Amino acid sequence: MGRVKDFVNVGGWWWRGREQIEQTHAILHQTTFSASTMELERGSIKEVGPAISVMHVKWRMVGHKVGGPHQTSEPRNGIWSWVIRERSGGLEIVSAHNTDTFEMPATHPLADR
Repeated sequence: MGRVKDFVNVGGWWWRGREQIEQTHAILHQTTFSASTMELERGSIKEVGPAISVMHVKWRMVGHKVGGPHQTSEPRNGIWSWVIRERSGGLEIVSAHNTDTFEMPATHPLADR
């Protein structure tokens, strides 16, 4: 995969451009995620235009320090949404959005669907 141009993390923080994305991830991987591991599973991919696709990737992370929307060090699950384009014979992620996922409460109006 090539360079990401925009990255929105699980907290809704929007990082723009390769330099900012690399710098912020470097800090996080030296601190919060220094002992973490992440498993990835492709969920779906859909072509939305010539040489443009949207991909959803499921992830599971363990071993991290307190973080995420729920401020926990417990294992976390989530989904990345990537906009990908074909470029120079390879693939390039041009936009990424990351979100934690969690079980729907039994009292939620959509719980039985």
